[in-house]
Amino acid sequence: MNETGHAHPRFVWAMGLTNAAYGYSYAAVLVTMPQVMAAHGVSEPVIAGLTALSSLASLATFLLAPVLDTLVSRRAWALGLGMAVVALTLALLGVPPTGPLVAPLMMADALALVMLTTALGGWLGAALPKTMDDTIGTWFAVGNAAGFGLGALTQHWLITALPAPWGLVAVGVAASLPLALQVLIPSPDLGLKAVRESFGDLGRDLAVLVRQPLVLRIVVMFALPCAAFTLTNAFGGLGPDFHVSAGLVDVANGLGATLTGVAAALLARVLLRFVPAPLLYLGIGVVGAAFTAIVIGLPHTPAIYVAAVIGENMAQSIAQVSQNAIQFASIRRGSPIAASQFGLLTTAALLPYTYMLALDGWGYHLVGNVAGSFWMDAGLSLVACLILLVPVLHWMRSGQLTAPDDPLGEALPA
Repeated sequence: MNETGHAHPRFVWAMGLTNAAYGYSYAAVLVTMPQVMAAHGVSEPVIAGLTALSSLASLATFLLAPVLDTLVSRRAWALGLGMAVVALTLALLGVPPTGPLVAPLMMADALALVMLTTALGGWLGAALPKTMDDTIGTWFAVGNAAGFGLGALTQHWLITALPAPWGLVAVGVAASLPLALQVLIPSPDLGLKAVRESFGDLGRDLAVLVRQPLVLRIVVMFALPCAAFTLTNAFGGLGPDFHVSAGLVDVANGLGATLTGVAAALLARVLLRFVPAPLLYLGIGVVGAAFTAIVIGLPHTPAIYVAAVIGENMAQSIAQVSQNAIQFASIRRGSPIAASQFGLLTTAALLPYTYMLALDGWGYHLVGNVAGSFWMDAGLSLVACLILLVPVLHWMRSGQLTAPDDPLGEALPA
């Protein structure tokens, strides 16, 4: 039992691995379908435009996340969204890659995927004691990284090497397996009203949510590009700048990035024993910016390319673990609007991924080579971290970044 009288849940690591359903199917949107389209002659600008539209569609999560706190149980929402994601992913990989259905399916799948991870995050945040925040934050990131890596490495081979429809069947089975782990997650200690509360009460509670200083502080932290490390999404197109073969690009950004991400997430779990999550978030932002700047001055060789991919993915994974821990720590146990809160914070965390890729590309064009992208990324990240340093230290000292470690069984006060 912990100090609040609640038994410590078992298999928290396996609960976090439920997020592998999100990572695995997101690989179909960001990696597998673009590969298929490229093999069928779709131009790179068109592919980039479709992936950008998918990312923009996922930002609608906050507008839709409040419904996850109404109507049915959190378990039902998570399972239903998981099944919807499997169906959308199979539909996406099964339609003609040059047809008109690709764009709407990519956008719908991306939105459903972020809704799924929001449903899981809100459920876990409300159901688990606050002593579990660092642990679940770590394994939530591990699930994402491992699922995404497995999808990126196997989906294209499965749907092209196996006879139809067995490739899609194999992808569907793999996408469905993490859903079985949801049975391990306890139900929040909530009354019927909290699970099936009216939309009128929900609107009132959301008005309280967006006015909560704790929530707004974290929104500011995540919306600034202190530790986004969006260069990890650009490395696939930077191989020629480092004279790297296409095969090495695939290995570095597939297997290498996946193994690095999982190992770094587990390292972050150890670091969180000694460093508070907000401080780790700022610290890895500064260290990562310095690493990015150092790469600029090194020879642009294949070895440096691999080192850059590994370093940036390691930093991003540590940042995501600390980010998860901050999000979970901000949700009061038993909160009736946990998914709404998780959705708002997830949307804030996704914002740098939309504008930093554009700014990094602008830096590339300004300088005329990859150094411009690296300078833009490192400079803006460092400035953002320095802006946040003083207020975050103050918020930490005064306990203004964490929710109370006691259950909340009623709706938030007006």
